[in-house]
Amino acid sequence: MSARTRRSRRSSGILGLVLAGVVALPATAGAAPQPWTGDFGDFPGGSWEQRWGVLDDGRFGFDRMSGQDGSLEVFYGQGSSAPSCEDCPSEGGGQFYTDFDDLGREDLSQARELKLSYQVRFPADYDFGKGGKLPGLYGGPPGEAGGGNHGQAWSTRFMWRNDEGHDARAGDGEVYVYDPSLGDGYGEDVGRGAWQWQADDQWHAVEQSVDRDTGRIVVRYDDQEVLDVVGIEQIGDVPFAGIFFSTFFGGHATEWGPDHDVRAQFRDFQVGAPE
Repeated sequence: MSARTRRSRRSSGILGLVLAGVVALPATAGAAPQPWTGDFGDFPGGSWEQRWGVLDDGRFGFDRMSGQDGSLEVFYGQGSSAPSCEDCPSEGGGQFYTDFDDLGREDLSQARELKLSYQVRFPADYDFGKGGKLPGLYGGPPGEAGGGNHGQAWSTRFMWRNDEGHDARAGDGEVYVYDPSLGDGYGEDVGRGAWQWQADDQWHAVEQSVDRDTGRIVVRYDDQEVLDVVGIEQIGDVPFAGIFFSTFFGGHATEWGPDHDVRAQFRDFQVGAPE
């Protein structure tokens, strides 16, 4: 049985999974890292890039993102998907990687467990299409844990999923995992349907905690725990690198995209030790 199949069965159990039989022992605990916070004032100017530690690698879509009173609005065109889409009538979404070490925050990169939190708002007319990506954490070299590319890296982006196609008002939530155990191909759907993203023009808080020693991922949505699962493997020796801000429809074909132009907003990013 492949590692992919084993994890699929283990991760699909979903809510409130009780951790049992975890043999990996955490490293000796040090002082908890102080939180890092980020907004989008002066986006996409040099001072904003410096405050976030934004890398040149893997960025796209800055012409479709705009800063608004400390938040970031992202545009997704009708029928848009990933940049690799060959049949899409328009483009949408955007992406960048941040680097904790570039910020002088080795306390974050070397932590054994971190929590990323932010707020997201989908307008009431948002069409979730077939599915799409949302920001998460990553470790290892940029570009080696996404888009079907694998290396000694990992990522835990969120996704929305909707098998019913267009005109959905909510989408299934999940963590879309890449890690070295997958070997090749695309990522692993972890915890699909554990919560629903709401398209109601309201701000909603989401957070993920990732434990590199145990592979445990905990998700909270609007302050409610919705997922607690051992969902990622072989990352104990791969430090946290930063935030993988990645949002677009897809997949790699226009069938993933919205049936009309849509926008989403993001704000109040924070990374620190779980409570």
